[in-house]
Amino acid sequence: MPQAALARPGGPVRPKWAYRARQTAWAVVDLVFPPRCAGCRRSGERFCTACQTSLSLITAPVCEWCGYPADPQAGVCRNCRGRGAAALAGIRSVAFFEGPLQGALHQLKYRRDVILADTLARWLAQSWDPAALPGDLVVPVPLSAQRLRERGYNQAGLLARGFADLCGLACRPEALRKTRHTASQVGLSAEARQTNVRQAFDAQPAAVAGRAVILLDDVCTTGATLVAGAEALAAAGARSVWGFTLGRAR
Repeated sequence: MPQAALARPGGPVRPKWAYRARQTAWAVVDLVFPPRCAGCRRSGERFCTACQTSLSLITAPVCEWCGYPADPQAGVCRNCRGRGAAALAGIRSVAFFEGPLQGALHQLKYRRDVILADTLARWLAQSWDPAALPGDLVVPVPLSAQRLRERGYNQAGLLARGFADLCGLACRPEALRKTRHTASQVGLSAEARQTNVRQAFDAQPAAVAGRAVILLDDVCTTGATLVAGAEALAAAGARSVWGFTLGRAR
């Protein structure tokens, strides 16, 4: 796999009718309840141009596995050297999880601004490079049943739906299931994160066997959740699994 990051936003997207229908519905909502930017709270846009242009995009060169900016001569960064064969082929992310993007993802995740997901999904779609991140099936990282009841929706599922609709890909949220409730990953060490989510997922062979899966989540910190999800997908027969996130922790 060549050293490649994702393309800078601005590439072509081909929205499906479902995405276009949602955009029409959101436009009506915005007429009645004018939106505020999720990054700076300025009135008039859901995620304003100024906030979008201030994002810290992740561009090449990056580590071939974890997707973090790296020495172009290294291939694989210091943290990933010596890593054995893994179910997760690699990880790619659009931008660093800070500033306006952090505010926007918190707005989506904790403040029930579900309309914002389609706006943010455009960044995933416009940044996706099939050569750097191959896939024909989008699967979101699932929440546990308890967390889904508490929140009412899965933010990764909403992002995955928008991304798939924009790129003409299949999306199967039911293909991966979280089999047990786990503690929040926030504040845990890398080792504790791995232990927390180990064997916490189960995948449906009928949905993923032979498919090149893009496992989508909102933010990547250490990659532990993506690795655990990829292991379940690989065990169910997925041909390959790449992790794709909108945000990436520094």
